[in-house]
Amino acid sequence: MRISLAIRSTRTRVAGFMVIMFLAAFGVSGLATWLALTAPVEESTQARLLREASQVTGLYATHSRAQALKLIATREKRPTGYNFLITDPAGRRLDGDLPEQAFPDGLTTFKWKAPPLATGDDDVRMLVMTVRMPDGVRVSLGEDLERSRQLQVSFLRTFILTSGAALFIALAVGLSYVTRILRRIELIAATADAVSAGEIGLRAPVRPPERRDDIDHLAIAMNGMLDEIERLLVSVRQVSDDVAHDLRTPLAHLRQRVEVALAGPPDIDAYRQALNGAVEKIDDVLATFEALLRIGQLEAGANLAAFHPVDIAETARSVAEAFRPSAEDAGHDLSVVAARPEIVQGERSLITQMVANFVENALIHTPKGTTIELRVERIGPVVRLVVEDDGPGVTPAEREQIFRRFYRVDRSRTTPGSGLGLSLAAAVAHAHGADIRAEDAAPGLRIVVDFPAPVA
Repeated sequence: MRISLAIRSTRTRVAGFMVIMFLAAFGVSGLATWLALTAPVEESTQARLLREASQVTGLYATHSRAQALKLIATREKRPTGYNFLITDPAGRRLDGDLPEQAFPDGLTTFKWKAPPLATGDDDVRMLVMTVRMPDGVRVSLGEDLERSRQLQVSFLRTFILTSGAALFIALAVGLSYVTRILRRIELIAATADAVSAGEIGLRAPVRPPERRDDIDHLAIAMNGMLDEIERLLVSVRQVSDDVAHDLRTPLAHLRQRVEVALAGPPDIDAYRQALNGAVEKIDDVLATFEALLRIGQLEAGANLAAFHPVDIAETARSVAEAFRPSAEDAGHDLSVVAARPEIVQGERSLITQMVANFVENALIHTPKGTTIELRVERIGPVVRLVVEDDGPGVTPAEREQIFRRFYRVDRSRTTPGSGLGLSLAAAVAHAHGADIRAEDAAPGLRIVVDFPAPVA
């Protein structure tokens, strides 16, 4: 089992792939070099023999046979020297170590078992260049072709040795690098396993910005996902606690009304009154659950496919007209400032509900005589909706919390409501890709929603 896992590991597969690619590359380059060396061997030998024969004949013709023989002897002593044969016009040997035979003029190849070089039954392949002098003397210069073959063998031996050394170095460096990469990936996987085991606050390590690579970007993406998961888990836990806390009171009141009605003498009017009160409390509970379900649907991306152009300015005016009688009865001044239509992509009913929640929240939580203003304007790449009042406002700490589910400021504990109005409004804003925030209006509270403006 361990062997199987080792063979299937990424490290082993990368090493095998590197070996195959390395051997293929070196094999192709070695073959090309071998062919490049093999093809011109005899051509280069012929060129050298022609050059030497030209020098010998030139020296023989312009000086003397002795000078030519001296040149030949000098060349013969070189490590890569020549064998030669000088014969008179009758074909008798005058000098040289090549076998005494009639070599045709020009280039010819023959096999010769030279006594100083012969080993066993192997013959030496010779390339001979024969030229005839003006006086009839023939000069034959021969070169051992096996010397060139030895160069090829030497190249092959060197190539194999260097290839092996290069392969070892490449494998060592490659495996070291791959091991480092896999170790970092294993850390990310270990982080994911630890988070799955319950360590929700754990995050994958990320290197400094100047050293980051693709693996760091992967770790950053995973950390962002874990942050969102942690936020959702905390939100779910908070919602569970808040639901249990906030629903306890209406359910307790409901039970109290029923118990009081049952404890007294039988009375149809008392029963009716208790049932009407119970229905009101049940409606409050159902409204709370409906708001929670609506928020959950929005956070899950519901209604995104139904988006169409919506005029935010017209929506603000229609909401203001709907709430104007209630505002006048409560002694509030409700106004809208919108110079021209401002179009965004969205769902009209959701945006209308969001604006209505802002206005209703301001009407409920501000004293008589408060001015409430709705503004819609285009600011650069956003369409801004502002709902502002000059009431008592909220503290900076509370401004960070008012969009939480069930959150209510201290002075609002005695007012009707579930604390879900602004949470639902925030969910609508986020579903539309809008940024929502609470600001100090000095005095009062300002709610700002920035919708992305459509691209022209």
